[in-house]
Amino acid sequence: MILLRFGLLMAGAYATRILRFPVDGWARTTEQDGVGPLTRRTYWLNLEAPKRSMPDTIDAALQNLPAFIPSGLAWFRRVGPRAGQTEVGDQFVILMLGLRRARVQVTEIRPEGFRLGTLRQHSESGWIDFSFRLAGDGNYRLQVISQVRTSSWLDRFAYLTGVGILQRLTWEAGLRRILRFSGGRKIEHGTSTVEWP
Repeated sequence: MILLRFGLLMAGAYATRILRFPVDGWARTTEQDGVGPLTRRTYWLNLEAPKRSMPDTIDAALQNLPAFIPSGLAWFRRVGPRAGQTEVGDQFVILMLGLRRARVQVTEIRPEGFRLGTLRQHSESGWIDFSFRLAGDGNYRLQVISQVRTSSWLDRFAYLTGVGILQRLTWEAGLRRILRFSGGRKIEHGTSTVEWP
C-alpha cells in the first residue's frame, strides 16, 4: 500500500511538472520546455588593460571551461574528452553542488563569445552565453547571460530558496578567473535579473 501511494505521488509530481522525468536522454531543451517565469540573468564585470586579447581570453575560457568554473560549486567535464578544440556540438557534464547531474551543449562559437544550451535533466531549460564587448574608453565588459525557465516546479523552489545564490557565486567566480587570465584590472561588476510571466 505504501509503495502504491508513493507511486501515485511520484506520477502526480511528474504529471504536474513538480518533478521532471528523465526522458529522451540528453535531448536539447529550450525556454518553452521549462515552467514558471522566463528569467534573464546577467552577470558582468568591466575591466581595463588586458594583457591578452579578448578573443583569445574568451576562447581560452571555452577550451578550458572546467578550469574556469569553481569545482566546489559546479564541476564541469567535457563528455568523451578527445584531442582537439572544443567545438559546436560538444557536451559538458556538470555535477552541481555535488548532488545534481546535468549537461550542456556548445551551440554557438563566435569571436566574441560562445553559447551553451541546456540538455534534458538540467535544472533549467534555455541557454547560457559567455561573451565580451567594448565598454567605452578602451575598456571591456565580460558577461555571462542566461535566459531560462526552471525545468520543474521543484527546481523553481530550490532556486528561490538558495540555489540562485550559489548559481550567482558560480558565474561571478568564473568571471573573476577569466579576468585573471586576461591580465586586466577590474573596474566594476554587477548582476541583474529580469523575469517575464
